[in-house]
Amino acid sequence: MAAAREAVQERVLHLGSEGHLVAIAADPATAICTPTVIFLNAGVLHRVGPHRLHVLLSRRLAAAGTPAVRMDLSGIGDSRPLPSESSFRASSVADTRAAMDQLGAAGQPARFVLFGLCSGADNALATASADPRVVGLVLVDPPAYVTSQAIWRRRRASLRDPAWLFSLPRRSIQALLRRASRAWTSLTASAATPEPAPGRQAPPLPAYQRELTALVDRGVRILAIYSGVLGDRYNASGQFDEFAPTLRGRVDVAWFPAANHTFTERAAQAELLATVLRWFDRQFRAP
Repeated sequence: MAAAREAVQERVLHLGSEGHLVAIAADPATAICTPTVIFLNAGVLHRVGPHRLHVLLSRRLAAAGTPAVRMDLSGIGDSRPLPSESSFRASSVADTRAAMDQLGAAGQPARFVLFGLCSGADNALATASADPRVVGLVLVDPPAYVTSQAIWRRRRASLRDPAWLFSLPRRSIQALLRRASRAWTSLTASAATPEPAPGRQAPPLPAYQRELTALVDRGVRILAIYSGVLGDRYNASGQFDEFAPTLRGRVDVAWFPAANHTFTERAAQAELLATVLRWFDRQFRAP
């Protein structure tokens, strides 16, 4: 591994029409004919990724012959913001496409795999839908949806837990008190009180199914990875097939029930890296 690390050369890139996007390219000593992998910001985290995930994976890819670029979108990390009335999503897509323009012009293969976690997965999906140069997606905790089977699995597990059964009366009383408190708050709150800002919202399931179907019909290879903190939205290895049955076998799926959202534990992160590398080898390096 030491020799492999020495073979990887890293350099700073300034991308975008204004040169305002800062990125780090990990260049292999000997490149092979694979797509370039671009790592998008996870939320507002710096381009190194959560717990340096992007750094570790980009170097592993480059050591195996695949160019990799980890970039900061406008206004995140070291990238300067530009005056714009565009939404965060539209700006992210524009930034990523601008980066692909310049990487292609610089002699990199004009095919790209996008890696994104959380909002990075959303931005990767939106970019892939807008640009045919995207041939692969690695999505960590992309949209996930509650299914009737997931609810039943959770209830069945609870019924087998004596502690859950003993706590049922106490939790029922607490639930009633919470409902009463919410009702009182809604009656007494001022009409001028602003609504809280919405968090990350999954698109309606039919729209998400159509988006994925259009991508795989185009030939985009997708690896969807789910952590163990999504509750009923993802609580079993086969849940993707439950909420997207028409895509069964057309999207590769991995579930890490012991991992948190940002893969903090080293063992979980190592397993994630190995999973992504195996998938990439199978999809883009196999003869």
